[in-house]
Amino acid sequence: MESSEELHSLKKKEDPLENPMITTHTHVDEPPYTVLSQTEKYLLVILSASVSIWSSFGAPIYYPALQVLKKQFNVSEELVNVSVVVYLAFQGISPTIFGGLADVYGRRPVLLLCLTIFIVASIVIAVTDSYALLLVFRIIQASGVAPTVAVCSGMVGDFTQRFERGGFIGIQSGLTLLGQAFGALIGAGLVAGFDWRAIFWFLAIGSGTTLVFISFILPETKRAIVGNGSVIPKRIINRAPLLSIGTIKRRWSLESPALSTLEPMNKTDYLAPFKILILPEIALCLLNGAIHFGIWTMLLTSLTNELTKTYNYEVITVGLCYLPGGIGGLTGSVLSGRILDWVYRRRFASYQDKVNKGIISPMIPFNIVQARVLVIFPYTVVTDGFTIMFGWCLSKHVHIATVLVSEFFICMGCIAMISINMVLLIDLYPSKGSAASSSVNLTRCLCGALFVAVLTTMNDSLTVGGTFTLMAGLGVMSTVLLLVPMKYGLKWSMARKAKEDSKKEIAAL
Repeated sequence: MESSEELHSLKKKEDPLENPMITTHTHVDEPPYTVLSQTEKYLLVILSASVSIWSSFGAPIYYPALQVLKKQFNVSEELVNVSVVVYLAFQGISPTIFGGLADVYGRRPVLLLCLTIFIVASIVIAVTDSYALLLVFRIIQASGVAPTVAVCSGMVGDFTQRFERGGFIGIQSGLTLLGQAFGALIGAGLVAGFDWRAIFWFLAIGSGTTLVFISFILPETKRAIVGNGSVIPKRIINRAPLLSIGTIKRRWSLESPALSTLEPMNKTDYLAPFKILILPEIALCLLNGAIHFGIWTMLLTSLTNELTKTYNYEVITVGLCYLPGGIGGLTGSVLSGRILDWVYRRRFASYQDKVNKGIISPMIPFNIVQARVLVIFPYTVVTDGFTIMFGWCLSKHVHIATVLVSEFFICMGCIAMISINMVLLIDLYPSKGSAASSSVNLTRCLCGALFVAVLTTMNDSLTVGGTFTLMAGLGVMSTVLLLVPMKYGLKWSMARKAKEDSKKEIAAL
């Protein structure tokens, strides 16, 4: 672990978005950035993942039931895929609303509300006999649970700093993706042992248990409300009963709060994710993640259809075939977090050395975009190469082992790229972590919904092999475009900052 002087020697500038430098500068007489110990940070990451995991369960647990639902409701494959499309679409849209609420009213109340919506929607789907009603409540279900990923990422951003953030968000994302790893297998087991309705009873009961648990022990972390964690929230909904425990009061200094660590309260801004998206360097970075998320969702949807029709696998066998992808996603998320922290430390140390030697001016901020995006390139080579292999192996009915190996590496790379985008956006918007994460969800889920919507048509026109070859090509092109923000992103950011400062000076006259 680097020394305090090495990691925090640069002062915090006015706007972390426009000046992507180290966000804190600590002195011995200043309160700590967070009252949480390293162990407590890990525990809170695990606790937040216990909430967001239901979002990762929501989609894959449903895939093994697609062909069952097609027969149950007597609908076409295209119409069955609509239930996947609407779920993905609202997974992207709803966090833009709830993310803004979490950045103003706190993480805790929004997470409690999201889980409540998810539970109610799951129960309604479990008892419905109407496919139209199933579609409507799949929308509500997605709208409720999808924001938990963005809000929990914002929560981790509240108590972590740049030099450690990649690792913690990698762990949080990895634990969340356990739902992706085992969701399809659990769904297949429930469909085979009971029927498709058991999937939604499982979701309702599991998330209900989580809701009761976090109601008691999940603390608020929003720095505008609790500062470094030593300030007791004013609103009851933001207070966890955990705070009344004597040991916690002493460890977190709740009786002598560090009020100086409170950040300014944000105004509710539902357009914040869209304002982030229009920045050219951000748009290009998110485009890469969105396209690769589209590849990932097309892979998951294709597996069910192709293994059922072409390989003639039973539901439980299809569920087992999703396991390599889930494990790959988990591996990619955790591994990318570790790599991000390693690359950041090395590049920041190099930057600081150049500043100390006078090679570059200390007025030029550290290029965080370049440090984060650099990690994407090796993942692209692996992911897009195996995407082509996956498509043609399915198309030519090659032995299932090659399909599963391809699935592992594709999911590893795609999820790693999404995690890198998430870390980058929280780095740039630490005070608006949920809104920043929402912009990642918006682009990736809408892109995933679009590609799944045209999947059947593309397969009919290009074959499965041609479809995934085309998608790999788009993935490579989006990665090449990352060279633009790596070279010009910092320049654009500094130009915007100078323009805003100029406007403020004119307005002050």
